[in-house]
Amino acid sequence: MRRRAVQLCFIIVAAQVVCVALGLWIHGRLTVSLSQDSQAPSGSPLAAGGIVLFWTTALLAPITYILLTRFGDRVASSCAKLRDSGAKRSQDLVRTRDAVIFGLAKLADSRDPETGAHLERITYYASLLTSTLRRNPSYHGVITPEFSRLIEISTALHDIGKVGIPDSILLKPGRLTEAERATMETHTTIGGKCLQKIEQCLGSSNFLQMAREIAFYHHERWDGSGYPAGLSGEQIPLSARIVAVADVYDALSSPRVYKPPFPHEKCLAIVREEAGKQFDPDMVEAFLRVESSFRSIAEQYRPQPAEQDVEQTVFVG
Repeated sequence: MRRRAVQLCFIIVAAQVVCVALGLWIHGRLTVSLSQDSQAPSGSPLAAGGIVLFWTTALLAPITYILLTRFGDRVASSCAKLRDSGAKRSQDLVRTRDAVIFGLAKLADSRDPETGAHLERITYYASLLTSTLRRNPSYHGVITPEFSRLIEISTALHDIGKVGIPDSILLKPGRLTEAERATMETHTTIGGKCLQKIEQCLGSSNFLQMAREIAFYHHERWDGSGYPAGLSGEQIPLSARIVAVADVYDALSSPRVYKPPFPHEKCLAIVREEAGKQFDPDMVEAFLRVESSFRSIAEQYRPQPAEQDVEQTVFVG
């Protein structure tokens, strides 16, 4: 770019020299001609100078305009190419980041063979709830396209803290004791603090902030009886309130060693009943609007019995 600017300056200076030289030559010719003409008015040399100045300006102006226009077009083209190249690199980096995040979350989730396609389902649930809430006037300006994009990938890290839970508790084939449940509940703080450490090392970002909020607070309850901080109402981050509904619906509609999957109608009734208790009423209202889509996602990504047997063999063997 600098080389082209230097070339342009050189060409403009050369054009100016040529135009001035041509103007001086014309002026000289006119002056000689007028000096030999005895009938020429006394102001003729001044008029000749004006003509030469007009000629030189008229010649130099379009040349300069053409050169500057061509240079501007080249600069604009180069900038457009740089923007396109930068945008493509940014998109590639985002796709790579998202793939790595989902891969790590999937690796952590694979410790529990019962969850099947849990990450896929809960990601779709959260995204569906978010898009539904965007149509609620109360969330205009809050749920932006950026928020929707972030929650779609951040949700995958909601249970990343389970990597710190012992297998004897995480994979226990039955209900947990009070002590075991207390240990299991620490997965929220383990995951939240892990993401907090990453923020401290790499610097804060919208993605890390949302992922941390979800990991910490997706088990908080609207009435304040949840964990780990006992937050209530709108003290709970919006992203965590959305994931809370998605996570519970998936737990209800999926098989566990201590229960079969509940029918969609029963899941629907439980979520509706918990409005204002466990869940933000707005989240439940959005859920009820798209509950048929929740059913479709659950059916599409429900693990087959054969897949569950293979997973169980791998983890037990």
